[in-house]
Amino acid sequence: MTLDSDIKQQLAKQAAELDKLMREEQGLDKVLASGFKGGLGAIMGIAYLLAVLLSIAIFYNGYQFFTAEPEQQVFWGVLLLLSFQAQVGTKLWIWLETHRSSTLRELKRLELTIAQLIETAK
Repeated sequence: MTLDSDIKQQLAKQAAELDKLMREEQGLDKVLASGFKGGLGAIMGIAYLLAVLLSIAIFYNGYQFFTAEPEQQVFWGVLLLLSFQAQVGTKLWIWLETHRSSTLRELKRLELTIAQLIETAK
């Protein structure tokens, strides 16, 4: 029975942490910051840095496209489209990872609620 009590203590501890997180997550900035709390926090930082660098590339390539000679516009236009597509992919990954971690936290919370209901039913 000590294993069961250890599991219950761990679940209760996680429930308290999740309740604290759920109370804190109010607003877009909190939701986006929650992506850094998962196991891929360092990669999330790299993705944000990449998104900023790609934004700079988009502005640079766009400027070059509009100021280039007509013979060079195809080159700068292709670079502009490629940098735009890379930024879209990066931002999609950021949003998907943020929502994945949010969904995992919600599933853990649901699991803890079910465990508490089963405990009270006994």
